[in-house]
Amino acid sequence: MRKTFFIIKHEFRGMVKRTSYIVTTLLLPLVGVLGIVIYNLVQALSGGAVEVQVPKIGYIDQVGIFSEATQQPGAELVAYQSADGAKADLIKGDIKEYFIIPGDYIAKGVLERFSLQTELQPGEASATAIKDFLIANLLKNEVSADITARVQTPYALENTVLDKSGNVAEGQGGFGAYIISYLFSLLLLLSIFTASGFLLQGLVEEKENRVMEVLLSSVSSRQLIAGKVLGLGAAGLVQIAIWLVSFELLLPFASSSIGGLFASISFPPGIIAISLVYFVLGYLLFGILMAGVGAIAPTAQMGQQMSAIFSMMAALPFFLIVFIIQGGDHIVNIILSLFPPTAPLTVMMRLGQGIPLWEIITSIVLLILAILGTLSLSARIFRTFLLMYGKTPNFRDVMRSLRQA
Repeated sequence: MRKTFFIIKHEFRGMVKRTSYIVTTLLLPLVGVLGIVIYNLVQALSGGAVEVQVPKIGYIDQVGIFSEATQQPGAELVAYQSADGAKADLIKGDIKEYFIIPGDYIAKGVLERFSLQTELQPGEASATAIKDFLIANLLKNEVSADITARVQTPYALENTVLDKSGNVAEGQGGFGAYIISYLFSLLLLLSIFTASGFLLQGLVEEKENRVMEVLLSSVSSRQLIAGKVLGLGAAGLVQIAIWLVSFELLLPFASSSIGGLFASISFPPGIIAISLVYFVLGYLLFGILMAGVGAIAPTAQMGQQMSAIFSMMAALPFFLIVFIIQGGDHIVNIILSLFPPTAPLTVMMRLGQGIPLWEIITSIVLLILAILGTLSLSARIFRTFLLMYGKTPNFRDVMRSLRQA
């Protein structure tokens, strides 16, 4: 155990002294600070507000009742007496598009729309502006302004999650929970790609320099792989802690400067705790797998190529995100949450939407079993292949050596 701690200490110090590690750790907070400064600078130079050009939509009213509510949130509607005038302004670029309200519109509800772009349907902002404009004018003499506004926006959902007993659950999801979940997922993926590269490079260099022979004469292969993975993992946790503290400090400034988007972001303790557990377990699993690849690979380049399969497995949940964002107990979500290589990212991404407790517990148990199993297999690979130079064993050699070990 003492030798393992020595390796952990050595790997940790070597990692945090790397220029690339320091730059990556400080870059994210600096980008956040720079973004806030640039936004405030633009605000100050523009007189406190950035002027947004509202697109203009022309219309020709052949019914004779559409003249009010021309200022909509997504566009400004401009009345024309003839289609020729609207067409001329469209070609000049004065308006984005125009439409004709024919005389039989009340009976048929058909509009004629003209634009210079080929598209399947109008953009959401234009369609909403036209719809609200038509509703406001159709109802202006029939109902009150409040009823008209409610017709235009029938509802705004406020979702509340209940637990099995009918009480309000602690985790209510929301935009902030989504951001935190996806943030941890991206950080884990980034750590897997960067730290695995350092681990592979270090192992191959130690093999080529014959340093590995000296190391294995003093420590066991299990102690060596555990020390290297835990040392890099500790450096990764320090990096995550710095990022989280930076986000916590920057959020109040971003919220007060940029507005409501960042005001809804918070750091729920439960989500952070579970995310950290999966971060540690996920990093340990992939770190051990990468160490096994490093023992087999004769060069760093070959090691990167061989480790691509594990990198793709780690990123697989992002390719299947269409199922994850839908939430629920879809079979794809359950499989990805329980399969150890995809479990860390999948569970983190599902935390913001809610995931059954049994899936979390089962996936953690399976991850721990997978870590113990891969540690045992990687230690055997270390003993068999780590001192091989200039030769890449094939799959049959690896399987035969594992059976004999």
